[in-house]
Amino acid sequence: MTVASLRRQAGSPWDGSGARWLFVPPAILLTIGLLGPLAAVLVAGAKAHGPTGMLTSPFHSELFLRALWRTLWLSALVTACTWVAGTAFALALGLAPRWLGRALFAVLFLSFWISLLVRTYGWVLTLQPAGALDGLAKALHLSKGGLGLYQTTGGLVPAMVHIMLPYMVLPIYAGLRSIDPAQLRAARSLGAGELLTLRAVVLPALRSGAAAGVVIVFIMCLGFYVTPAFLGGPKDQLVSIVLGTQFGRLQDLGGAAAMGLVLLIGTLGLYLLADRFLRISQQWERL
Repeated sequence: MTVASLRRQAGSPWDGSGARWLFVPPAILLTIGLLGPLAAVLVAGAKAHGPTGMLTSPFHSELFLRALWRTLWLSALVTACTWVAGTAFALALGLAPRWLGRALFAVLFLSFWISLLVRTYGWVLTLQPAGALDGLAKALHLSKGGLGLYQTTGGLVPAMVHIMLPYMVLPIYAGLRSIDPAQLRAARSLGAGELLTLRAVVLPALRSGAAAGVVIVFIMCLGFYVTPAFLGGPKDQLVSIVLGTQFGRLQDLGGAAAMGLVLLIGTLGLYLLADRFLRISQQWERL
């Protein structure tokens, strides 16, 4: 039996039915939307610093190194906070009554339906001096001069956690739904209480989903721009803010291209490494 006949029996899209042309639009979109801009970045970086210099020149900049260090530890902090909040939210979704679970899902998906810029402006209005949070603190006599969280790490972290929360909840909730109810009944029949069942049955089943959420949130935080640009302090800039300054204000296309390429390579390398050992891509098949 030939390979072509095997493909026809398997219903391959290459069986002459014309389905192969369905691959043309996404291929064109990938070329125009991803490969084209990436090629432009490579050309700009190579013209300014040379083929190898564009990978090493950012590490000669003290500003870039400080921004890189701050980006890494802030991304780790936001990821840890999102993991804790996301696990609690996913457990609430799975254990709540149906009506309450639907309400929690609606609240979660509001983060996707409402523009990122609108949500960021909401945090700006909440945290800015004389804003909603300062007004509440004064009304409760907690602070006379306000909390002073605007453009500080203390104000930036909750905002980033709020925006990243859905990307942590969904894979963890997918892992929660994969639990066999028979395991829970068996644990109860053997005398395990709620806390023991949670620790011995539920939480181990959430590890793969939590690993996927941690990697995805951490990678997204590495290149997060809008919210840190509005809520971050001018002295504590992230790599994305430095890159935007190089490109927009300083018109240094070569420097911006080199920094962007380093960030892209690091992000892709981290994701491929995590996918190799943690099978991150398989987690999305459960959703």
